[in-house]
Amino acid sequence: MRTSFQHILSIVIVAFLTAASCDKNNEFIDSGELPNPVQIDLRSAEKEMVQSDQRFAFDFFANLFEEEALDEDNDFMVSPLSLSMALSMTRNGAIGETENAMKQTLHMGDYSNEEINAYYRKLKEALLMTDPTTRLSIANAIFSNKNVVVYEEFIEKNQTFYDATIQTVDFANSATANLINKWASDQTNGLIKNVIDRTDPYDLMYLLNAIYFKGIWATKFDPNNTIDIPFIHENGVTTEVKMMRQNSKFLYAEDQYLQLVQLPYGNKAYSMMVLLPKEGPLKDVVSVIRGDNYWSGLKAKLRETEVDLSLPKFKTEYSKKLNNSLTKMGMGIAFTDNADFTGITDDPAKISFVKQDTYISTDELGTEAAAVTTVGVVLTSIPISPQKVVFRANKPFMYLIQENSTGAILFMGAVKKLEK
Repeated sequence: MRTSFQHILSIVIVAFLTAASCDKNNEFIDSGELPNPVQIDLRSAEKEMVQSDQRFAFDFFANLFEEEALDEDNDFMVSPLSLSMALSMTRNGAIGETENAMKQTLHMGDYSNEEINAYYRKLKEALLMTDPTTRLSIANAIFSNKNVVVYEEFIEKNQTFYDATIQTVDFANSATANLINKWASDQTNGLIKNVIDRTDPYDLMYLLNAIYFKGIWATKFDPNNTIDIPFIHENGVTTEVKMMRQNSKFLYAEDQYLQLVQLPYGNKAYSMMVLLPKEGPLKDVVSVIRGDNYWSGLKAKLRETEVDLSLPKFKTEYSKKLNNSLTKMGMGIAFTDNADFTGITDDPAKISFVKQDTYISTDELGTEAAAVTTVGVVLTSIPISPQKVVFRANKPFMYLIQENSTGAILFMGAVKKLEK
């Protein structure tokens, strides 16, 4: 299996890897003639892995949606891809029950470690080259305790398959937190500046993934058409928001639950998919999209349709520890003293926290988004479409940003409480 994966990967050539291991595609191409998107050619097994990735994304989002609903129920945005990639790097050091729990949580239980690693390498490299008109960077890093011996095999896997930069550091030094935060800021164009507050001498390592995305709408909104209108919250309260408007042809689908409109960026390799409930609360949409084959079935209904589109300008900054959500999803053992990460080091260790920091801003020109996932590992010796439709997102809605040829989901979010 490894040979076949390597053969596939040899086809995908990325000529823009930087010396710092932060992969970036080209700067925007400001031209009237945009190159066609590069279609990512996946074998049948890899297509199944993308579907597994999507199931993980929807499960993760639904669990977090429930948590937020019990709290302040504010807007939030996450990156399933950033999380799955960071967890997969960490999984390379997990053994036995801990490894199985992490693979099941990622919906990758049917695949070998070699297949999973090769999949993420191919996906990462391919995503970076499919649209030179959209800025995308994906970076991985491991900061390791200089006083603890880490197995070379663990390091080599994460360098080979995830292009992770490796640094051995002194976690007793207060300046180390600044070093990690600077890495996060550098990889997200300054959008995410702080991912940890401090380090501890008994920290084993921090594994990080950062994704930065900036896309210009293929069909831009005219700022002159943006007006103030009420955004209706589910409790009936209204807020005046800046609503962008245009009447254009988009791919559109609907069913008894929701309306779906696809808003492409650049050369149309990437899109924002906006899901608007027809009736009832947003949680019903979040629930229905988790159904087997529902998402692929809905996307199969997309047809070019003239759409009278209204979409609010919005910006979301979000930070969340994900231990509870991931425990509910099945990998609770990784956070306990029963965890087995002896694929990293002889010393007993566990995951102390998984945290994601995100940012998204959407306006008339396009979208800028970033996410950093941080996994902290500590030593446990210490503890059918009509001709024309109206799509008016003047009430809570959810969205995701995907690569279109594979359906790989980079970001997902919910807009529930907008302020002017």
